[in-house]
Amino acid sequence: MIPFLKKIVPVFLFVIAIPTHLLSTPSLLDPDNMLAFVKQWLPESPTILEAGGHFGEDTNRMKTVWPDATMYVFEALPSSFQVMVNATQHLSNVKCYPYALTNYSGITTFYIDFHNHAASSIDYPVEWNEHEFDKTPIEVPCTTLDEWASANSISPVDFIWFDLEGHELYVLQKGLDLLKSVKAIYTEISFQPIRKNSCSYFDLRQFLESQGFCEVWKSCETGLFGDALFVKSDLLSD
Repeated sequence: MIPFLKKIVPVFLFVIAIPTHLLSTPSLLDPDNMLAFVKQWLPESPTILEAGGHFGEDTNRMKTVWPDATMYVFEALPSSFQVMVNATQHLSNVKCYPYALTNYSGITTFYIDFHNHAASSIDYPVEWNEHEFDKTPIEVPCTTLDEWASANSISPVDFIWFDLEGHELYVLQKGLDLLKSVKAIYTEISFQPIRKNSCSYFDLRQFLESQGFCEVWKSCETGLFGDALFVKSDLLSD
């Protein structure tokens, strides 16, 4: 889980061909501009699901853009979760969950990055960054999108903000019911494996297209990972 501010120095930037009035934002790499760009597709008081909340930096930013939003924020690392709770306790309509999102409910392993706790992950690191991680994982509670939404009577969700270190596809595959209401998804993407069994950008895009989403923007950092924005196709006009 890498905080958004630590991921804004791209090598390549890609924007697909969409109507020019949708591209009024001068630089989508600026987090405030990104949220302003997304705003056109969301209601004034959206329901937002954020996973990979870290210290609540993006939670606070989104509540500045949407003061009346209802936000559900997940952070699995206990130490980061407590910081996040403290950093967001002054915000209204924000509920924090100390769970990892994945494709089953119960208990899962969680690997801690020594140098950057925000990069900690359910999945074991690949060889090139293995030395940065504690080889002995902790255990954290986990759930799926649909089971969580059903158990908490949550619907609809308008916007998803994911920073899950290559685990995004596995989470979304167990959120088919919830995805029916989602209008936009901003997510980290991986062009090469960054964790053992991490999903690829291409598989993630194919899945979201099968669920009625269209990619409207993406960035790529050093050819390894980046971010992308997907919007429900029926919301895009000529």
